[in-house]
Amino acid sequence: DPNNSGKIFRNPIYQKGKPIGSPYQQKMFALAKVGTIDQKSLLRYNIFNDEFEFITSRKDTLILDKIEDFATIFFTEINKKYQLTTYTNSKNKLFYGYLINLKEINGFTLFKKENITFMEEKIAKTSLEVNMPAKFVKNGDTFFLKNKEKGTSEFPENKKGLLKLFPDKKEAIESFLKENKIDFDSESDLMKII
Repeated sequence: DPNNSGKIFRNPIYQKGKPIGSPYQQKMFALAKVGTIDQKSLLRYNIFNDEFEFITSRKDTLILDKIEDFATIFFTEINKKYQLTTYTNSKNKLFYGYLINLKEINGFTLFKKENITFMEEKIAKTSLEVNMPAKFVKNGDTFFLKNKEKGTSEFPENKKGLLKLFPDKKEAIESFLKENKIDFDSESDLMKII
C-alpha cells in the first residue's frame, strides 16, 4: 500500500453504525427440533434479544414467537436444549425467556443463561481520547435452579445462599460441600450439586 508505507500505526477500518461482535454465540443457522412440530427447522439464538430466528421456505428470516408450542428447542448436532420458562433473577425481577437445560433430576433442573450486552458507541470528546465503536460483549453465564415447589430462580453464589434456599437439607449440603471442592461459578461443579 503506497499511501501507508513507512507508517508505524494504522487505525483499523471502522464502519460507522456497525457494531463489533455479535449477539449470537453461533452465527450460523442450525437444524433444531422445535416444540411439538415434527419437522426440524433452521434456527439460531439471539442471546442479546433472547429470541430465536428461523428461515422460512421463502428464505426470509423471522423471529419465533414465545408460546407454549415452541417451549422447547433442541439443537441435535450440538446437543443443546433451550426451554421457555418463567424465572427470577438475583434482584427478584421476573422474566419469561429461554434458558439452556443442563440437567434434570429428582424434581430439580439446572439451567444456564448466556449473557451478551451491547455497549453504545463513544465519540472522543478530545484529541487525547479515542472513538470507541458500538460493540456486543460476551459476559459470564448465569445459572438458575428450578425446584417444583419454589419455581425457577438464580442459583445461589455460595454455600451460605444454598443453605438459605434449602434449610431442611443443611447437614447433607454441608457434608457434600466438605467432601467435594465446589466452585459455584463452574458449570460442571453445579451439575454435581443437583
